[in-house]
Amino acid sequence: MCWPSGRQLRVAEGPFPWSGQRVRQMNSTPDEFRRALVQAFGDTVSATAEGVMLSADGVRLHFALTSQRPTQIGALQIAHLHVEISVQHGDEATAWELLARVDRATQRGGG
Repeated sequence: MCWPSGRQLRVAEGPFPWSGQRVRQMNSTPDEFRRALVQAFGDTVSATAEGVMLSADGVRLHFALTSQRPTQIGALQIAHLHVEISVQHGDEATAWELLARVDRATQRGGG
């Protein structure tokens, strides 16, 4: 990603600062999270009793999803999702690279 001036943004290439963490607090529902993963990774995503499994690049990541109480501001409700990530198979370096791709696929908003 580049600025109009042609300067490349550092965040465009590297992982997000939280990519190395195994727990996320996200503003989405479990269905929205699953949908974002399926849209980005296709049939490598499968549902589990506790959440979602992603198998890609020789790595298997499990995302345990727990809905939290939404925040309400007037008529606006903001969903909260607690996501615990575990590496089920594969080496750590490849797992963190895949997780950085997941972070990009589930990112919302922007500026």
